[in-house]
Amino acid sequence: MGFKKMLVAVDGYEPSMGAFKKAIELAKDYQSQVVVLQVEEEVPLLPTEKMMEAVEKPITEEPLELAKAYADLMGVSVKIVKKVGPVAGAILATAKEENVDLILLGDSGRKGFQKLYFGSVAQAVTENADRPVLVIKKGWVDVSDLVELAARIVEKPEAIEIPVYDPRAVRENFIFSGTLFFVLTCLYFFAAIITSKPFKDIAALEIVGLPFGIWSGLILVVSGIILTRIYLTRQGGVS
Repeated sequence: MGFKKMLVAVDGYEPSMGAFKKAIELAKDYQSQVVVLQVEEEVPLLPTEKMMEAVEKPITEEPLELAKAYADLMGVSVKIVKKVGPVAGAILATAKEENVDLILLGDSGRKGFQKLYFGSVAQAVTENADRPVLVIKKGWVDVSDLVELAARIVEKPEAIEIPVYDPRAVRENFIFSGTLFFVLTCLYFFAAIITSKPFKDIAALEIVGLPFGIWSGLILVVSGIILTRIYLTRQGGVS
């Protein structure tokens, strides 16, 4: 019967990506679907764990994106799944949910203290799975093509959004800007007229302790600031 549906867990590092590549190879042989799972752990890494993990750099920071791109190139159907929680538990739960025939995992090859400290996801899954588990040892699968593809994905240029000319939007923006300019112009000439020689008596009138001419200047400045902010908000420059 073969394997009609397989599950492989990826984290971007070489062991898991090697397991993913082997899953793609098997999928091509059996014409099956591959469920690609990425699990984000709920508990952040401790400083000691970060130091030990930093020894090996991942092939990609976006394993699901790389998996989808590679599967498309190979002509294999994949289903992308992302979960949060304990890694081994999420793998076992997904295997049951998807009713897969085979689970593929990458083995980091840690030994001694590192294996004792980190534990082994592959070991936990193997001991508790109710279906076959294939563990791919680190270095057993050549992942150089995945490394090259990951580099191309990172370097691909982002799509440039070309603005579309909209006559109605241009007209509305012109009317809006023109209205603000007209209001500011009226305020400016009002302040200029009030402070001119023919209206010096009106400008000298005190209102709340200040001459009316001073108040007209202050109103002009404040209005200019408010109108400018309204314009920038309309244009998306100020939130």
